[in-house]
Amino acid sequence: MNSTRRTYALSDPHGHLAPLEQAMRIVDLDGDPDASLVLLGDYINRGPDSLGVLNAVRRTVLAHPDRAVALLGNHEVAFLEWLADDEGHADGWLLEDPELLTLRSMLDEAELQAVISAHVTVEAAGVALKQTLRDRHGELLRWLQRLPLTYETEHAIYVHAGVDELAGADWRAFTPDHFFTHKFPASTGRFVKTIIAGHVRAGTL
Repeated sequence: MNSTRRTYALSDPHGHLAPLEQAMRIVDLDGDPDASLVLLGDYINRGPDSLGVLNAVRRTVLAHPDRAVALLGNHEVAFLEWLADDEGHADGWLLEDPELLTLRSMLDEAELQAVISAHVTVEAAGVALKQTLRDRHGELLRWLQRLPLTYETEHAIYVHAGVDELAGADWRAFTPDHFFTHKFPASTGRFVKTIIAGHVRAGTL
């Protein structure tokens, strides 16, 4: 990504497409050649249109490869681990998807119910659901798997959750991957570069 005068960061749309689209209109990558955008992850779960959010993020990154980058958040990491695991060890992701909203955005209701009802055990249904998702959204899922955990510029580090500040300038080599997506609570204070992260609430009403 080229250096530009304005870099915007957006995080945690969590399946809410309309607010994400509204924010991206403010950024205006199409109309403002001096704008760049870093999306900090947590595109899925909680909201009604995780698929719409993923597609919008992907379209933006593909349309502006020199000025837009998308990172993984903890919800995408958990989803991808669940998707890759046919042994049932990563089914905790389903607990992060109340009412199966993410799955319902990716599969129509009849298709979802048909897969579930065709299998006697939860494990078997899970395996079948994963295969159905791969068949239906293979290109999107392969794109999601390739997303990075961090993005670094001359003056800033962009990440979903945080880095290991104790590693100082060697943060990239010594920060465990789960810090990038799961670190909590957030740290404050001086560091070798400004850290731009999402993951935690910025404030309360």
